Amino acid sequence: MRALKLIVVGVLCLLLHSGCAHMQLRRNTINQARTVADIHQQQVLNNLAMFVYNPNSMPCFSYPTQGVNQVINTTNAGYTQGFAYAGMGPRAGTFLLNSLGFSLNGSHESSEAFTMVPINDPRKLELMRCAYQIAASSCGRGAPAATCPDCQARFGIFYTGDPHGNIRESTVGTVTKDCLGTECWFHVGCRKCVPHDCDCIYVGQYCGVYVWVLPQGRDELAKLTLAILDYAMRDPPVRLTKEVVYYIDEHGLPTTQHESVGKVTANIAINERNEGLLNLPPKEESALEQQLKSELAGVESQLERLGMNSKTPQVEDLMAQRKLLTSKLEYLKTQVNIQGLTHEFIPRDQTILGPSTPGPISADLLQRSQLLYQIQQ
Repeated sequence: MRALKLIVVGVLCLLLHSGCAHMQLRRNTINQARTVADIHQQQVLNNLAMFVYNPNSMPCFSYPTQGVNQVINTTNAGYTQGFAYAGMGPRAGTFLLNSLGFSLNGSHESSEAFTMVPINDPRKLELMRCAYQIAASSCGRGAPAATCPDCQARFGIFYTGDPHGNIRESTVGTVTKDCLGTECWFHVGCRKCVPHDCDCIYVGQYCGVYVWVLPQGRDELAKLTLAILDYAMRDPPVRLTKEVVYYIDEHGLPTTQHESVGKVTANIAINERNEGLLNLPPKEESALEQQLKSELAGVESQLERLGMNSKTPQVEDLMAQRKLLTSKLEYLKTQVNIQGLTHEFIPRDQTILGPSTPGPISADLLQRSQLLYQIQQ
């Protein structure tokens, strides 16, 4: 009976343990989520140590996209019994219970895993390289590259879409390259130099070079980590375009499809004027304007001689010529004001738009951006 009581108690303990699996799963999931930030910062620290060792190093970075966390508890209990035939004694001729056995089995399994995505894009790695060089230079370790790559141009393209864009005006309070390298916020030394009396310390190392961040430098470490994540997971602004088709005459000016001698097709920025596609040099525009005015004067002279109110085919043809020449002259005036295409960019993330950036693009405008533009008679 004592053995039976122990078995029952063991079974109850196993059952209670398996019922608490959700509590352990919750605890493991929270710890796993907290590990993501540790993975990011540890990679940044190791890369920083590498750039302190050699400012011309090649960075590396991976970020987790999927995580798996499982807790499995199983409990099994069973018993066996045996009977024997009594051939002698007072109970001869009956079956008696002669054996009784109990079995207990339990198992506990816990598994955690991440799916990591490495950064292989050379443009993203260039940005990270420039960021680490800026951070290392804050403590007198190297300097950001001026050419090959041009760090300032690469940052301008990433944040504004323009190599010469104003980063401060194109971003609203976000962490950019301007937040890096403001002051020396980490320490450098050998392994023995790393302090051991601090409870909150982050350490990175590469080839015997150690860098560590004390609690007062955690803000700068967080900024650098956010910047690296920005370069890893986001793309620079993409210029939205539209297709423009012009039918042109022998002077390179818009005309009807019936009277055209050629066709010009191009993709230009969505916020650019279509007329800027056929922009001519000022000297050619001036000479062409004088030629068109001379032709228009000749047509006007013929109309006055024949009478504008006449309905003859010749007058109707002259009226059509006057209308076409007038539209070409108006087009030349527009070209002078436009002065060609400017290749403006529109950021793809409207949440970081500055005051000098164009407003949001509506869905209707995007739908109409792929257009065929031509001058109708």
